[in-house]
Amino acid sequence: MKRIVFILLAPWVVLSSWACTSFIISGKATPSGKPAMFKHRDTGELNNRIAYFQGKKYAFIGLMNSPMLDGEVWSGMNEAGLCIMNTASYNLREDKLDCQMDREGELMYHALGNCATIADFEAWLMTYPQPWGVEANFGIIDAQGGAAYYEMNNSRYIKYDVNTIPEGYRVVTNFSQAGRYEDYEGWERYQTATAIMKEAFSKEKEMTAMDALNLFSRQYRHEVLGVDYDAENAPEYTVDQDFIPRRITSAVVYFEGVKEGGNPLHTVMWTALGYPACAVAIPLLMDKKHLPGYMLARDAKATEGEGLHSEMCDASLKIKNEWAFPLKISNGKRYVNMQNILRGSEGKPSMLACTDTVEKAIVEDFAPLYMQWTQGELSNKAFWQAYDDVAEKWMGKYYEIFQPYLAIEK
Repeated sequence: MKRIVFILLAPWVVLSSWACTSFIISGKATPSGKPAMFKHRDTGELNNRIAYFQGKKYAFIGLMNSPMLDGEVWSGMNEAGLCIMNTASYNLREDKLDCQMDREGELMYHALGNCATIADFEAWLMTYPQPWGVEANFGIIDAQGGAAYYEMNNSRYIKYDVNTIPEGYRVVTNFSQAGRYEDYEGWERYQTATAIMKEAFSKEKEMTAMDALNLFSRQYRHEVLGVDYDAENAPEYTVDQDFIPRRITSAVVYFEGVKEGGNPLHTVMWTALGYPACAVAIPLLMDKKHLPGYMLARDAKATEGEGLHSEMCDASLKIKNEWAFPLKISNGKRYVNMQNILRGSEGKPSMLACTDTVEKAIVEDFAPLYMQWTQGELSNKAFWQAYDDVAEKWMGKYYEIFQPYLAIEK
């Protein structure tokens, strides 16, 4: 194919501040009655991992910046079924206080350890020391049917109950509805995500984690410019600007909640560590003994360095750096290789074909086990034994299918 670069913005334009794309779907709008919550994370720390914590009241698992040991998570779920995430906002702050900001990870860490429901969160928040040190949109679902966004600054919040929204869902990027219009950030991604959701959402068909990743995190669409790249029309390179997946994307999390009053331990935190085009979603459940080791720190006793990295994220980042963003000179890092992601090259399949193959195998393994377990047809002991057996294979499957990109000897 002819080598074409489609210029979205000048290549020297620096990407805007750290961001995220998210949505919540109300359980009142799904066939199963289960809510769902999606977070596509953009940030400065690209090496992420999963960790388990024992909070004051509840145990929880969370998405962490790999260098951190404790004290903050950037989305997570607890044993009571509460799930939380956030997107940065840049139009909410009203005060001039000289206080430490960017403490959203701390707030989520403590919320998971202390709260079982949305009502708990709201009551607990009134006891949390102010100023909160946040400017963000927080999303929460729980096991009692709760589904809401909270636009928060240092001293107040505005709640948006997703259960009352006629569409049945809410899409949020990096501005707050109650904030200053002139300071909107992430507006371009909001237009794209909203258009995708309008086209894809159906109250008759359940959206799965894989649907969400493929529709949002692996789609190179720019609604403002009318661009929607696929294997047929994509140039070899294009500027990495205002797509939902970006060079600064570090992870994607999809929370599959439970029906109101359901068993909170059936909540699933589907997690893809790394760049979505070469990362696969692993279904995680709230049990310390059964978290796949390749999603956790390589060395449980490590306090710094690569021992805190996860094997899965390291593999994904290797592929991303060598094949999705291979240009290392001048402004090269601003250009993403569409050919490798969407079509494949040099005899290699496309990255998206690889993720599709691995994730289909994961779903084929996990879905029947999960259904039998949640319907009482499989005991806890039998389920966890089977889960451990299949989860152990998933990293190997990833290496097998991505072998052309990782150059691993079979």
